[in-house]
Amino acid sequence: MGSTIRCSSFPLFGAAKLVLNFQFLLALLPLFGSAVAYSQQASLQNGLLSLPYIVSNETAYSAELSLISDTDPVQFELLAAIPAQVADNIVASSFTDNRLFVPDIDIEGFAYWAELLLITEQNSVPVRFELSQFGLHAAIISQNLLGIDNEPQWQRLPGSASDIGVGADGSVWAIGTDERGGGFGIYHWVAGSWQRVDGGAIRIDVDPGGTPWIVNNTHNIYRRVHNSWLRVAGEARDIGIGADGTVWVTSGGGTYRYDNGDWLGVRGSGVRIDVDPSGIPWVIDHTDDIHQLIAGRWLRRPGEARDIGIGADGSVWIIGTSGDDGGHGIYRWTGNAWNRVIGSSRQISVGPDGYPWAANSDGDIYRAQ
Repeated sequence: MGSTIRCSSFPLFGAAKLVLNFQFLLALLPLFGSAVAYSQQASLQNGLLSLPYIVSNETAYSAELSLISDTDPVQFELLAAIPAQVADNIVASSFTDNRLFVPDIDIEGFAYWAELLLITEQNSVPVRFELSQFGLHAAIISQNLLGIDNEPQWQRLPGSASDIGVGADGSVWAIGTDERGGGFGIYHWVAGSWQRVDGGAIRIDVDPGGTPWIVNNTHNIYRRVHNSWLRVAGEARDIGIGADGTVWVTSGGGTYRYDNGDWLGVRGSGVRIDVDPSGIPWVIDHTDDIHQLIAGRWLRRPGEARDIGIGADGSVWIIGTSGDDGGHGIYRWTGNAWNRVIGSSRQISVGPDGYPWAANSDGDIYRAQ
């Protein structure tokens, strides 16, 4: 991404230093009242950017902006705005320090995020914004092999597990329930059975080449190299690996991305983590809240969870907090909400085709089909 963003750089889209809130902008144009209809998700259609939910200084608004043709960099003009009720179950855009951050924009079925900079001089109309940053989310696959609206059929597998990791190549590894030095036994799924390897751990994930990475009960990190465990610098509570090979860990001191032997940290810690196909981490914090890192900032997603798994196809699954036989409810991300599916579990990981693997409170292992 260069420093200048043009319409051609954002193909589907076709500064004064002010300290103010969105209320100031409303004073510069008439309110359109109920004549403007808004959906639950931001979208760009026919040059109209609809933002259903913007929060500024703890006040909520809905707004519409028009794409100004032939602008370079891309610019938008604020057309309409109305007050909205504050809601906890809607992903909010935010307006602070003259920057409008939109975490999710639906553009012809693709999910983007964008940051727009206010460029209008104080007390001037029309109110205009300039596109300063944007990016494409990992695809939320609505029609993978399982299908977003289909109930999984759970197949019981042999063995027992306390954690499971599935790589983008389909390799499956698990942490058992048999106590060993470092935690519990480590197992590899081979030809329909579990093959034990040396070592012990409490958390596991698998990189795109099928190599497992583990965290043991003293928070040390290891990866499997030539049939032995190689210590990786640093400490972690959990580890997640994306289909692109990006490795993230979360610890008591923050969340970190592995970069050629070093860990690059961002603020915010958690207890569970997984990574989408674009290398973006999703984290569950100590209060069960779910967060996704977008453009260097943590975006709160709706719902609560105890574990999270993301497939190479972009499918996101969580274990919720509602109690049930076998653990807690299982949910699948639709792009803006969590759909409950049949079954309950304690741990979850997702195969490259979007099918989850799960272990319940008794350690029983299941695979969706």
